[in-house]
Amino acid sequence: MSKLPTYSSRLQPPSAIKRPPSDNGMDEGAVSPEKKSRTAGGRATQISKPAAGRGGLKRSFSVANVSAVGAQKDHSKNTLASSKFRSSTLNLTGRPSSVSSSVLANRVPTGKSKRPGWDLKGRLQDMEALLKSREVEQKEWMKKFEEYDTRIETLETEKTHLSHDLVQTTTSYEANQEEIENLRRNLRKEQDQRCSEKNNYENTIQSLTFSKSNLERQVNSLDAEIAARQEEVAGLKFTVSELSSTQAGMEARLKSTESLLVERNQQITEMMAQIEEQKRKIEELNEKLQQGEMVRRKLHNTVLELKGNIRVFCRVRPLLNEEIQNNANSDVIHHINFIDEHTLEVGKGDVNTSSMSGLKSRGNNFTEFAYDRVFQPTATQAEVFEEISQLAQSALDGYNVCIFAYGQTGSGKTFTMEGVPNDEELEGMIPRTVKHIFKNMEELESKGWTYKVEASFLEIYNETIRDLLASPKEAKNLTYEIKFQDNKKNEIYVTNLKRIPVENEGKVHTLLNMAQQQRAVAATNMNEQSSRSHSVFQLRLSGENSKTGDSCEGMLNLVDLAGSERLKESKSEGARLVETQNINRSLANLGNVIMAIGQKQSHIPYRNSKLTHLLQNSLGGNSKALMFVNISPVEACLNETQNSLRFATRVNQCHIGVASKQIKK
Repeated sequence: MSKLPTYSSRLQPPSAIKRPPSDNGMDEGAVSPEKKSRTAGGRATQISKPAAGRGGLKRSFSVANVSAVGAQKDHSKNTLASSKFRSSTLNLTGRPSSVSSSVLANRVPTGKSKRPGWDLKGRLQDMEALLKSREVEQKEWMKKFEEYDTRIETLETEKTHLSHDLVQTTTSYEANQEEIENLRRNLRKEQDQRCSEKNNYENTIQSLTFSKSNLERQVNSLDAEIAARQEEVAGLKFTVSELSSTQAGMEARLKSTESLLVERNQQITEMMAQIEEQKRKIEELNEKLQQGEMVRRKLHNTVLELKGNIRVFCRVRPLLNEEIQNNANSDVIHHINFIDEHTLEVGKGDVNTSSMSGLKSRGNNFTEFAYDRVFQPTATQAEVFEEISQLAQSALDGYNVCIFAYGQTGSGKTFTMEGVPNDEELEGMIPRTVKHIFKNMEELESKGWTYKVEASFLEIYNETIRDLLASPKEAKNLTYEIKFQDNKKNEIYVTNLKRIPVENEGKVHTLLNMAQQQRAVAATNMNEQSSRSHSVFQLRLSGENSKTGDSCEGMLNLVDLAGSERLKESKSEGARLVETQNINRSLANLGNVIMAIGQKQSHIPYRNSKLTHLLQNSLGGNSKALMFVNISPVEACLNETQNSLRFATRVNQCHIGVASKQIKK
């Protein structure tokens, strides 16, 4: 007999045969229903049917590790003896070798009584029959499992193919979707194009219909005209005969006409000669026009030179709302009298109020100051710019021009130079000058001039130069020094300073807004938003004339100086104190330089401050300068106002020489 399989046997080990009968009267070798559901090791043998799914069939088959199997392995030598014993017993009893599985399962043989405990042979036969039935059942299950394994392998293979097909299908689907989207976009474009073509065709059809109606009307009129012409032809035929008779006379007249034509040809030749003469005169006039333009430039700059190289304008700002309230709700300025467009008086006189105008009468303490122009508080930005527009023209002609605003803190310097952004009426001198320059550049294009414009914007804060057109990240590791350029012009320039090309005034406005956001300002006792640095806007203009071959290069400096203030009145401390000291020191050096230039001193202290060093070419004899002295209308600022006016008077009395035109090299 072969070795018992380990996964289907539920027999007890051979040692269990010698046990005495149990109390329940059942044979120890018989298998009870309860024991059929469990094994000696405590784990039941479970056989589950295969479950079909998408990935194939799943099956679970667990075989209990029955103690009988272990005993069979341990006592493999006794197996053969037991087999012989069972065979001999079977032959003695003559019982059949197979037992119904249902009978063995219930342990009650059909038609037979329960075997006694001493009938070992019978009990052994029953167990052999049960074993054989289990082996048959095992073979059937193994056959089914092999079929299921084959089917599972087939389904797994099919699943692999299907997964591969699914990936290909998904990829193809995505590609098809993308192609569909492209086709849809192309379809929409094609529809739009067809719609546009349809509209064009409809318009063309309407136009052709209108043309057709016009042509039909013309055809009708031509038909009528043809009929008239036919009638006319009939009349002409009648007159042909008459004309034939007059042909001889016409031939005679033709000869006379030919002689007249010869005379006309001679006249045409004379007219052509006159046209050539007119062209020559036009060329001469164009040359004279160019010469006139050059003369105009010279006369324009001569007039400015006769007015003085350093011109001084005085401007008094109006009272603010708070200042009007402190002035008894009156906008009348009592300590300043305007004599005319060039003269004003400042001081304190006897307080005698006039019932007619509210003005205080002038006493003996008033001081008179005269300048090139005095602007009252009612003067507009446009009126102020009208006086300086000629200097902007000089920059286009190739001269160095410097316009700077001077005055105490809160006197309106920044308003004069920069104005209010995005307000056409309140624009300052810088944006108006830029607009004027680009407008004149367009007018000069017809005369052959083309210009290249470069802009830069810097500030001098505590004797340190800052580039207002460079971001803090760009300027972090850069140093800015004032140096002379190595050429015959000895031009001053600042190292590492950004010079940005500009093509229109809009670009310049963008740069101005960028610079205003980076400029150093702070609140003081004298002004809520005081400029704590000197700002210098530079516009470099390089021009060439393609017709005459002339060239020029001018520099326009527009400077907004920081406001001067008394330490006693401002009561500055800490960083504000340092700023105030540097501002006052640089302004004092500016006055010393101007005085030294006016007195024709051999040494001009330009290098005493960064401001005067930077403006060296704009304050010397090779430039044209204009100073705005801005005055506060507040009577409490009278002392500072008089100091500013005295400084402006000394500047106005300086003559720094004749400016020369810069030729581009």
